[in-house]
Amino acid sequence: MKDQYHIDLSKYSLQKFKKNLLTREMIPSRVILKDKIEERFNILEANELKNLRELIDKLKTKQKIESFANLTGLSIEYLAILKREASSYLSNPVSLSSFPKIKREYVEILEKEGIKNSKQLFSKAKDKDDRGKLAESTAIPMEYLEELIYLSDLSRAYGVGPVFARILYDVGIHSIKQLISHSPEELVNIYEEKSGKKADFSADDIRFSIDLAKELDIAVEI
Repeated sequence: MKDQYHIDLSKYSLQKFKKNLLTREMIPSRVILKDKIEERFNILEANELKNLRELIDKLKTKQKIESFANLTGLSIEYLAILKREASSYLSNPVSLSSFPKIKREYVEILEKEGIKNSKQLFSKAKDKDDRGKLAESTAIPMEYLEELIYLSDLSRAYGVGPVFARILYDVGIHSIKQLISHSPEELVNIYEEKSGKKADFSADDIRFSIDLAKELDIAVEI
């Protein structure tokens, strides 16, 4: 069954990945990814790696990284950091209990149904019909269930944690589809106005998040 929660890594080319690395500000521990980038990516492509799925699979384990390092001459340190960066394009599921202002009683009901995080709820209730069935079987009011599914959808975006998802939801941005219709500057302003503090991310950071969110399936029905 297709994973609609994450981007399709097989459709995300190494060339696009390289462009992101070149244009984004990197944290100090990942600046190495910019060094000799043309030479290193030529080596990756010469070994028939064309997209992020193939790259992550090739570097899946410590043993595979060591083997690929021996084959290509690329350092183990570089390959481990490259894999970590590529894997970060798959957002980690968020615990439903970590979303602010959510009624604990409803989270507990869903947990008893085996639905403990954003990915599980997304898979179970992204479609309106399935959402209705879940609301009926759990006796959770539809308005609260939809609030949780919308927060879960927003948290699929790179860099959008539970707190930022709540801020976006509270200003009327309820889905990935709505998120990608806003400019980076608008989203920075929304965060700063609603949180009351200066954003610890830039418009360029959000631009990357929006661009990556455009790779996600528009799956949640509003």
